[in-house]
Amino acid sequence: MPNFDLPIFLVGCLGGLLPDALRIIKNRYEPELASYLKKANFWIGLLLMTAIGGLAAWILAAPTFKDAIVFGFAAPELISQLVGGVIKTEPERVDRKLTKMEKPLSITRWWAS
Repeated sequence: MPNFDLPIFLVGCLGGLLPDALRIIKNRYEPELASYLKKANFWIGLLLMTAIGGLAAWILAAPTFKDAIVFGFAAPELISQLVGGVIKTEPERVDRKLTKMEKPLSITRWWAS
């Protein structure tokens, strides 16, 4: 295990905050505050994902702050997408049935969704 590096850990924590910050920013023009922001589960999950981001940056020994943000962002985002996909299965996600005329989701459309 690498030696504990506090600045790398904290920057990794910042990366762990980014997925939820981006979701909140995405809904900034909504007239009402999202209901999940009022629940304790969201805030507990946010703290856990932030800690996972910091741990990922530290354990993977990120050499630069940029790498620490990337590691911190990727680890909790991957976990939340995996867990969210298992918990919330929607029929259209399970059965895609893409025809040849439909284009797959581009990276910019995926990022915006």
